[in-house]
Amino acid sequence: MILLGIDPGYERIGYAILEVSNDHPPDLLSSGIIHTSRELTFSRRLKQLSDELTALIERWQPEELAVEQLYWGKNAKTALGVAHARGVVLLVGEQAGLTVAEYAPTELKAGLTGEGQAKKQQVRYMVEQMVDIPPDKNTKDDEYDAIAVALLHAMRRGFTFTG
Repeated sequence: MILLGIDPGYERIGYAILEVSNDHPPDLLSSGIIHTSRELTFSRRLKQLSDELTALIERWQPEELAVEQLYWGKNAKTALGVAHARGVVLLVGEQAGLTVAEYAPTELKAGLTGEGQAKKQQVRYMVEQMVDIPPDKNTKDDEYDAIAVALLHAMRRGFTFTG
């Protein structure tokens, strides 16, 4: 099964395309960051996100989409922007006919590390234990978060990654 994991944002959106099976470890087919330009209006940035996400779905043909839920930090303006971007992600997933699942940040951390308040480094370590990430790939935090949400979704769907 091919999964698309998304770490939402409106300036940087992390994505991961993961192939999962009970017969082998998860295979990271692709990951990266969708960057939107600060020079664009907010609505055009959301359209850019929609277009690029649609292109990813058309290219990789995932069956399911896993999205990290919104974390309300200290900056309400940023949180509202991310909320709008999440709406675009959810809509694009539904329009593509994907099964869509959402996971809270604490649920994601607990699912991968056993600790709901785990630090980013702990999540990154667990992702690296489960997925072969090329050492020369300059993987960003947003990508790690997208891989993590896809992994959690696979585990919740019953995949055990043995083989």
